[in-house]
Amino acid sequence: MAAGKSSQDLENDVLSQGLCTSCGACVNVCPYIKVVKDKVAIIEPCGLDEGKCYDFCPRTITDIAALDKKVFGKTRTDSSLGSHISIEMAQAKDSRIRSRAQYGGVVSALMEYALNTGKIDTAVLTKPFYGGLMPKSLLVEGGTEVEEFAGSNYIASAPLATLNRNTKQSKGEAVGVVGIPCQVIALRKMQASKHENEAKKVKLVIGLFCTWALTYKGLYEFLKGKVDVAKIKRFDIPPPPANKLIVETDTETREFRLDDLRQFIKPTCSVCFDMTSEFADISVGMVEGIEDWNTLIVRTPEGRKFIDKAKAAGIIVTKPLEQARFDHLRGASALKKRRAVAEIVKRTGDDKNLLYLKLSQEQKKKYL
Repeated sequence: MAAGKSSQDLENDVLSQGLCTSCGACVNVCPYIKVVKDKVAIIEPCGLDEGKCYDFCPRTITDIAALDKKVFGKTRTDSSLGSHISIEMAQAKDSRIRSRAQYGGVVSALMEYALNTGKIDTAVLTKPFYGGLMPKSLLVEGGTEVEEFAGSNYIASAPLATLNRNTKQSKGEAVGVVGIPCQVIALRKMQASKHENEAKKVKLVIGLFCTWALTYKGLYEFLKGKVDVAKIKRFDIPPPPANKLIVETDTETREFRLDDLRQFIKPTCSVCFDMTSEFADISVGMVEGIEDWNTLIVRTPEGRKFIDKAKAAGIIVTKPLEQARFDHLRGASALKKRRAVAEIVKRTGDDKNLLYLKLSQEQKKKYL
């Protein structure tokens, strides 16, 4: 979608502007781009006039209508939540999975089922705490491993770097990926690209709801001395009005005000247009006010078939999402879009220059 640009353009347009999402789409497609913790850096220019790195990035020009047509074959009719077939509440039927998961356990249950039934051969999943505070994305080849990846960490990892590197050696031809919205957008841009890449093996995309991610350095420095960072085993941010981050270690549980952590939100999150992973096959988030259930958005026909099979097999159970909660979800998603567009215009000083976003005139009218 953004062909004809080089790694130097990526440096100028994205990295130096604080727009990098740390998704890893540019890592392991080029030997000159590295990721350490959640920081992506270009070690030196590669000399190419056109690079995959720029083409794949979720913060280079992203044509929302073109991606809609590529992924869904049509223009979206819901401007707030994107294309979808159904929206409901869901829960993993297995209490073992729910006990390890953040909320209803739906993501873990579905990925385990997909691997066990051969829907996918391998999955790129993110382990919330990998010997410390930083999450780690890894390639998983067996359903029994999925349980180890349950839970949330509010630092962005680089799952697409893992996709780019590990699936080259994997024997499997069908890959599943779990990611947050910016990662899902990058993956779909990779699939739409004229360049050959590992994303074209991806057959199942489960997207997570996300409003922002924290920087590793900022969160580490904040928590250091307050808790044993090496022993953190769980994070949780309860729904409003709680306004707190709960941190569990092997020996204690501590609470911190979210307002004290907002200074560590990645700068790119303020210009993010997508809260619910609108380009996934299936999107999963929390249900505000109900601890043990997830919101489940089924977006593609392939996603619908998979969910129906999972329900028939007793992997998950679903029930209708109440209208009030549906309206709240739609409103929250629309608000994120309006804030993103407002922040972009604030940065550029020009409502015709939306940085990476390419929107139709009709879409612009809704958010400007």
